[in-house]
Amino acid sequence: MQRTTRTGYLLTVTAAIVWAATSPGIKYLLETHHVPALAIAFWRDALMALACFAAIGLVRPALLRVSRRDLRGLAAVGTISIGIYHALWVLSIVLNGASVAVVMIYTFPTFVTLGAWLLFGERIRWPQVLALAISLLGAALLARAYDPAVLRVSWLGTLVGLSTGLAHAGYVLYSQRSVQNISPWASLAYTTLFGSLALLVLWFVSGALGITDASQTRNIVAAVGTSAPPWVVLLILALGPTLMGYALFTMALRHIPGRVASIVVMLEAPVSVLLSVALLAERLERPQIAGMALILGATVLPRLLAADAPAAEAHAAPLPADG
Repeated sequence: MQRTTRTGYLLTVTAAIVWAATSPGIKYLLETHHVPALAIAFWRDALMALACFAAIGLVRPALLRVSRRDLRGLAAVGTISIGIYHALWVLSIVLNGASVAVVMIYTFPTFVTLGAWLLFGERIRWPQVLALAISLLGAALLARAYDPAVLRVSWLGTLVGLSTGLAHAGYVLYSQRSVQNISPWASLAYTTLFGSLALLVLWFVSGALGITDASQTRNIVAAVGTSAPPWVVLLILALGPTLMGYALFTMALRHIPGRVASIVVMLEAPVSVLLSVALLAERLERPQIAGMALILGATVLPRLLAADAPAAEAHAAPLPADG
């Protein structure tokens, strides 16, 4: 395994482990403090954007200077693959239930693979197809999709669920190229800024259309509450696992192709479940344990990584800056 490939792999594994800590935090805010999901999504992105802009402005403000073309791209990706993506995720949970929503969001490695082939001409090798199939089966078992009580999906739920995977794939595909000439931290600053603005619009629109209680959407600050605990958890959630997870994953794309990173980062699912078992006393069923093993096996397929090593080296070469 080449050094750059190893670096990308380790960054992605670390991102998956860090990202996994978001689920218990979100569950705590939803169930203990009853913070609306859209409000959680907005404040996570808004606090991330604020932190990134403040840190870059103090340390190296030149990183924030991007071309108009890059800014348009960052705005589009932030709006769709951060803001709308988080809103679709919330809706998918409502329509499909949390377990099925998890399975559908993990279709994104497949969309990344197809997108890289269509957009960038990257070859699809059989070890990667095998890893995709194994990881998706593992995610289905882990989410208990074998239980008829869990697997109840309407056509609308299916459309929304697959849209979450497609939206997240857009972030990976865009970042795979943009990260070569835009700082990962600047990319995060702009995408989370535009994502939070999109979520703010959706927050008020949902109230105006009657999708949510209009009285709850009048004040997005009041939606979190006046007590300190939910705000502290939100701050930790935004600046800890969410920000660091995105940063590590985006940096990993400088070293390995997005189609490989997308499969490896699925480690987030079993790690998240293990955290819920440890912190929330949830129980695991045998098929779920088998699903965890399948995901782990898919992410460490040596043939997959070995086959992609030359592509990763070529991919890691810097792209010419915009004129």
